[in-house]
Amino acid sequence: MKKSLYISLIVAIISIASISTAFAALTVDATFPAALAALEDDVEAQVLAELSKYSDVPDLTRGFGNANTYASHASTLRGYQNYGLYAISVGSMVSVQAPNSEPDFFKDIQDEMDEGDVYAGVGLTPLVVQAGINMDFLLKGLYVSFMFGKLKTNIEQGDFKIEHNANLIGGHVNYTLIKEKSILARALLWRGISLGTGFIHTDNSLEFYNKMDKKTYTNIEVGPTLTYEIDPSVNFELDTKGNIVPVEIYTSVRLFWFLNLGVGGGFDYVFMSRTDFKLSSAGDVVITDDGVSGASGFVGQKGVITVDAETSGIESDSFRPKILANLGFSIGPAFIDIPASYYIDNGYSIGITAGWVW
Repeated sequence: MKKSLYISLIVAIISIASISTAFAALTVDATFPAALAALEDDVEAQVLAELSKYSDVPDLTRGFGNANTYASHASTLRGYQNYGLYAISVGSMVSVQAPNSEPDFFKDIQDEMDEGDVYAGVGLTPLVVQAGINMDFLLKGLYVSFMFGKLKTNIEQGDFKIEHNANLIGGHVNYTLIKEKSILARALLWRGISLGTGFIHTDNSLEFYNKMDKKTYTNIEVGPTLTYEIDPSVNFELDTKGNIVPVEIYTSVRLFWFLNLGVGGGFDYVFMSRTDFKLSSAGDVVITDDGVSGASGFVGQKGVITVDAETSGIESDSFRPKILANLGFSIGPAFIDIPASYYIDNGYSIGITAGWVW
């Protein structure tokens, strides 16, 4: 009997501790002028109920970490190997970890993230420069390149608000397994098959505004019957670090001296990665009605909402198989290219690259 009682007590303590931990992950504080202080507990409870879905979001955090991996391949030289002396390119790439395999997932991704913890995320690498050199003097068919990217952006247009600080450094090694072949005075050029690997380190911070629907509530504790409107909109703040080793096999053709098409496959191995998610308030609360035609003087008074939630130390998936393609246009040594990738499990990336191969 006593043994059963002890076991029940231990189970109850563990359950209470688990509940406390879940609620402790999200804190809300509302501050009003002194005359409206009685509203603070009510507002805090309403905001807590609205945002509790973000108290712990490991899937969402992992989704952003994986999207960061996908976007790290900006300014790629895939499809343009076998150059004679050197290559240089500059480019950017965006990516998304989709929550499902529906073709129109992009229409619903905002609604999905509004639901709380969902496996989804976006990535952006705004500017990367890559320079490569033909290493035939060491080994026939060997190419080595180095890449570097660093850019801070801050965009605010209406409800679209984003602040991004991107840092990337790395390099690639490519080896030509099968040499290129050409016919009709190089009107059709098959660039052969190349095998590539490398190392990319990323260290990015991203903050963006997540608009949510405003909610209206009524309170009678202050004196007059007050109606107030809460804007529970929040800022998502993510810090992502990762080390990526890509392994790729690729082939491409050039048609009529200017059209470039390529396909390939491979995987990204990711290690020592970490993504931290934080939540902060981006809205406030305002008194919209007092039931006495504004005679109380409270109508229009605002309260400040402070929100704090954190999901830390989430690792990106370590093994990400992918299918690769590119479509490009070239005039002589200059080219403009659109590389795209599909990662098994609904990951996508697309970029634009301008370069010169000689």
